[in-house]
Amino acid sequence: MVGYFKITSQALAGESTEYCLGTTGTTPAMMECSGSGYSSYRAWQITPRQIDKQTDLFYTLKNKYREDLGKKEVLGHSANRLAMVSESQTSAFSWQLSLPDMVHTRPVTGAKKVLVIHSHYSDRAANPLERMKLAVFGTGHDTSSLASAVRIASHGKLTLTGDVVSDINLGPRPTTCSSSVVEQAKKLAEKKGINLSGYDYFFVDLPSSPCSWSGLASMPGNWIIGNNSGEKHWMWQHEFGHSLGAPHATSLENCSVDDHGVVQLDDKCKSTAASDPSDSMNGGGRRLYPAPYALYTGWLTAEQFPAIKNDGDYTLAPLFNNDNNIKGLRVLRSNGSYLTLEYRQPSEGFEDWATDSPFVNGVIVRIATFGSKVTNQLVDTTPGSAGGMSDAPLMPGKSIDDLLSGKRITLLKVDAQGAHVRIQNIADAENEEDVDPVAVVPQNFTVIARQNEATIRLLDGSASKGKEMVWKSLTGNGVFALQEGESGPVVQESKVAIARAIFPAGETGTAKYELTATGSHGKTDSKTVTVTVVPAEATITGKNSVAHGQVATFSSEGNFKPDTWLWVLRRNGEAVELSHQSTFTLDTQHVAAGSYQVELEASASNRQYRANAIFSLAITEEKPDTPPEPEKPDAPTYPAYVEGTPYKAGDTVTASGGVYSCKPHPYTGWCAGAAWAYAPGTGSHWSEAWDKVG
Repeated sequence: MVGYFKITSQALAGESTEYCLGTTGTTPAMMECSGSGYSSYRAWQITPRQIDKQTDLFYTLKNKYREDLGKKEVLGHSANRLAMVSESQTSAFSWQLSLPDMVHTRPVTGAKKVLVIHSHYSDRAANPLERMKLAVFGTGHDTSSLASAVRIASHGKLTLTGDVVSDINLGPRPTTCSSSVVEQAKKLAEKKGINLSGYDYFFVDLPSSPCSWSGLASMPGNWIIGNNSGEKHWMWQHEFGHSLGAPHATSLENCSVDDHGVVQLDDKCKSTAASDPSDSMNGGGRRLYPAPYALYTGWLTAEQFPAIKNDGDYTLAPLFNNDNNIKGLRVLRSNGSYLTLEYRQPSEGFEDWATDSPFVNGVIVRIATFGSKVTNQLVDTTPGSAGGMSDAPLMPGKSIDDLLSGKRITLLKVDAQGAHVRIQNIADAENEEDVDPVAVVPQNFTVIARQNEATIRLLDGSASKGKEMVWKSLTGNGVFALQEGESGPVVQESKVAIARAIFPAGETGTAKYELTATGSHGKTDSKTVTVTVVPAEATITGKNSVAHGQVATFSSEGNFKPDTWLWVLRRNGEAVELSHQSTFTLDTQHVAAGSYQVELEASASNRQYRANAIFSLAITEEKPDTPPEPEKPDAPTYPAYVEGTPYKAGDTVTASGGVYSCKPHPYTGWCAGAAWAYAPGTGSHWSEAWDKVG
């Protein structure tokens, strides 16, 4: 903790005069906070210190007045009274304090103006102007400039605009490297009429100089030198990080791992210069600034990046989302540093991570300090892996123990809501029963949507193993969810082994539910079940065409069991026949031939399930399936009629295309009569003599 603080008593909080702990000698006492004497009497330096994994941090206290006198003392006690004691007794005198969040910050917010001094040497031309301007100021909607990186990383709390002054001649190229070129360039800009008081930052763009670096910046400060690299926006991002107060970042590697696979942040860890893919201050290139820098500069509030004192489960929102959710977590350590956690998601440009990168599927763990500068150290939570620092983040189901805070950090899972983290005392975590979690969920199944009431189905995960079970609704466009108890509220998450899935009336689609079982040491196992919600359906079976006079029968099939039916036969929109039987029998002799529609409404459970179907029917005049007539035998042949022939009764002849038989007595004699009168079919009286038989 940076600086000195006053210490008050809660017991005296109601007094009209504020009292602070102070000392003028070896015996501290409560005195007026604004009383006489040196203010250093009441100024205390607070140093966190933890003893043997205690559940809370303890602190040692040094008085500034006594320090100014050269006394090596800490606050202690003697004979049950407060006393300043030798610093050598520090281990015996530690105190519990109720402390406000006292992280030191250096806010850099608002609209800031930059003057870019585009310079050259008399014997060396300047770098391309337009490319350098784009690298600094961009276009206002790009993802490849310092201005855009700052705007996005600060959530719009810091904006950079400015001007460029060009044709600044620095004279002959020097033989040595010096930052004095900044003041030289500023004076030359003034000679061109530039009012320097109107700018917050000064960027000097050089052609190749004797310097070995690509860029240099004051830290913290307001100037940057670009050495033959002004077109590279990542150079300006890196150097601007120095201007904000961030030195080069480091990494923490080679930490030990306990028998449960929990990484131990202990004295075996090694600080290295290995690159941090997520920090432009240590090899991260174009990546946006980490969470500790954002807190230090005022881009994140203490509410968005809280100091965690109580054990519990916390959710981290993506760091660069524009909302007020928690973007970082920090835990105070006994050496005054903080263990910090942040969560990122891929986005276009600066944060274009591969979708399978650990840096967007896990939580990034850092060690940060806040003082006259802000430091950042990436923690490798996968020591010994082939990936080095490229897989440094803490992944779901994994834990780390931070011995300087006494806390175990476990990433429970990552989902659409963010990264879910558990923070608990190491001692409590180590006392957990060793349980390997196993999530067991039902097979995928189908639900038929009801018409007027929600459908409830139990998601039974009772066969799972673990210390905690959590069901969560993953998909369904926010329509399908869970219910807390039989009459409880609708929720997206339920901490039970058997959950109630609720499917609103009339809604169809696909729902996915996830069960996460949590065992000991933060280990988790998750399984999902998919529920397909479909409407009630019915179809009609029968013949599409029947002959008039036949009986037609129609039945129904569907994905539910109806208990009520309404059959309607319609012609030209008008109902012709009705039936409430499960099978519709139609005697077509009672209706005319033509085209009809058979309609069905099937329902069940007091019409909670209801389906409709339509079937086309043609009633025809023809008799379908009529057997062919049997073949007739060949007709006999008969002699032709000859006038005057004495025909006998029954004689058969052919005449005029027909077949005729001679009539019996008393008409037989006329068959032989004159043709004009009795020729078969043509005579004027032929029918008195002949019968036509064919």
